[in-house]
Amino acid sequence: MKQFNQQILAAKSKQRRLYLAVFGLFLMGALIILSLIFASRGTRIDIHPDEAASQAVIKIESGIALIVADTLYSVSKKPKITVAAEGFQTLSQQLNNKDFGNVMSITLLPLPAQLMFSSNIDNEQTQWKINGETIALSAEFNHELEAGDYELNVSHPFYAAVNKALSLKRGEIFKDQVQLDLIDGSLTINTTPKGAQIAINSVDKGISPQDLKLKGGRHNIKIARSGYESIIDTIEITNEKSTVNRDYRLALRKAAVELSLNPKDGQLYLDNIAIKSGKKIKVKAGVKHQLSYSKTGYFSQEESFTLAADDTLKIDFDLKKEMGEIAIQSKPNADVEVNGKAVGTTPLTLSLNAAEQHITIKKQGYRSVTKKVVPSSKNALKINVALASEKTARLKEAPKNYRNKVGGQLNLFRPNDSFTMGASRSDPGQRANEFIKQVTLNKPFYAGESEVSVAQYSQYDKNTQGDANKPVTNISWLDAAKFCNWLSQQEDLTPVYQIKNNQLQGINNSDGYRLLTEAEWEWLARKSGKKQQSTFVWGNDVVIPKNATNIADESANGHVDILVSKYNDNYPNAAPVKSFAQETSGLYDQAGNVSEWTHDSYSIAPPKSGKVFVDPFDLSRSNSRVVKGANWRSGSITELRPSFREGLTTSRDDLGFRIARYVYGGN
Repeated sequence: MKQFNQQILAAKSKQRRLYLAVFGLFLMGALIILSLIFASRGTRIDIHPDEAASQAVIKIESGIALIVADTLYSVSKKPKITVAAEGFQTLSQQLNNKDFGNVMSITLLPLPAQLMFSSNIDNEQTQWKINGETIALSAEFNHELEAGDYELNVSHPFYAAVNKALSLKRGEIFKDQVQLDLIDGSLTINTTPKGAQIAINSVDKGISPQDLKLKGGRHNIKIARSGYESIIDTIEITNEKSTVNRDYRLALRKAAVELSLNPKDGQLYLDNIAIKSGKKIKVKAGVKHQLSYSKTGYFSQEESFTLAADDTLKIDFDLKKEMGEIAIQSKPNADVEVNGKAVGTTPLTLSLNAAEQHITIKKQGYRSVTKKVVPSSKNALKINVALASEKTARLKEAPKNYRNKVGGQLNLFRPNDSFTMGASRSDPGQRANEFIKQVTLNKPFYAGESEVSVAQYSQYDKNTQGDANKPVTNISWLDAAKFCNWLSQQEDLTPVYQIKNNQLQGINNSDGYRLLTEAEWEWLARKSGKKQQSTFVWGNDVVIPKNATNIADESANGHVDILVSKYNDNYPNAAPVKSFAQETSGLYDQAGNVSEWTHDSYSIAPPKSGKVFVDPFDLSRSNSRVVKGANWRSGSITELRPSFREGLTTSRDDLGFRIARYVYGGN
């Protein structure tokens, strides 16, 4: 017994130790939790709205943290929580260091109510409105709304509208089907004449007139009566218009005309009204009609007829060609083309179809004439033309002046004049190469009003340097010729100079741009615009008029070897083009500024005595070319005379060029 008591006492002792150990562990855990709470900064969670706050549940989604009441204590740096409340959207929120120890405000959004409506009709014209605002136009209605009271209106053009009051809760799913009923309407039908058979949606409804009851919707109507054309119509019975009236006027059934037309593509007229041609046309029955068919170049035909309903008449229109006579004459006699096809030489009489004809009268070297005529079998036509030579025509069309593609102005000259080139041995300053030569100029040409400027030349050669308004210099004769060819191509003219591999291969007597011939240059300087040719550009007086030209004057002292005293042009070297007075010819700067390349090759062979040179145009390919005119370095009487000439092969800084072109090419 004693031993048994000892065992009981031992068991009780062991149990007490166990209780003490559990209590110690609990106390230790509590101490740990309390230490965590005191070691961490508590974050109070403030939930809105109040309705959500009263039932909100806060849970730890990630991280080591503890929520006591509405305060979060966290060991983790970025714990994540979720806040949920019935009727509100669940919110997940991650906390950061800045949130600890503060109040975090969280607002839960209410869950919307979901509307899921359908109707008894499957039609996209069903209109769904909430509180008077159209939300959808569809067969079904799915929509979300905040909790509250609403008025739902469901309507369709053919059905009576339905209104429903809705009281919606948060998160509620509201399903329902709306029953729509067709509206009641009426249709009144009258016809002229009466007694027509009425069918609604292919169902016989009796004889007109009729008052019919119809449900809302679209209805197909057919009105038929013997001897008359049927009428097909569609009406709608709608909310906006439930009562419909129709007055139908029946037309007698038509007759038909089957046509055979030769030639095709003519114009058909029914009772003097143009109609579209076809194999078969409809006409009113019991009425007299007139049908005609015509085409340019043919005699028209017509037929009159009266047909009963449903009759068919066949008519063949086979038009005969109309021909007319045309007598053609010209001076001089020339070739004739009709619509581009050669038919003979004037005088000529032709029989042509009475349609528009293009008659061209042409001859080599003359301007062609084209006439548009319409021959007639009633009256013979006559064409009588005097052809103008191509030269005369082009001269007549030529403007007195114009600007080219680079902005330079050219003036037209019609010389028809004779003058003496060169100078006699007795003339002061005369040189041995200034041969006396009798020249006649008849061919009209354009000459540049001024020398080609740097600005103009740089449009051809982008690397050109210098003052834009001054004449371009340091240009070889070949470069000047290339510029002329380039400008000709810009304006669709025939280039004058044939240049290949930087060599002059040949020269064309064309209407393209070129340099002035020596004869043209000297005639412009000494004779153009004057009663008598002069020694100098400004006249015969050796005293140079004020503002006449740019030469070696007082301002050039120290820049030139010889200068003209008591004359000051204020330019020690080249001046901008047109800086001085316009010369008698209408040009600028032939008396000075820069010397100018001419078209001609240089020769010291004297001309044949007594020969008259008519429109001389040099075709030779010599490298040495004639240079004419004084420049800003010129100070002697020899150089100031327009008869002065040089032969050069290279460029200079006081040498430029002036362009020209014939009005027409050839001799």
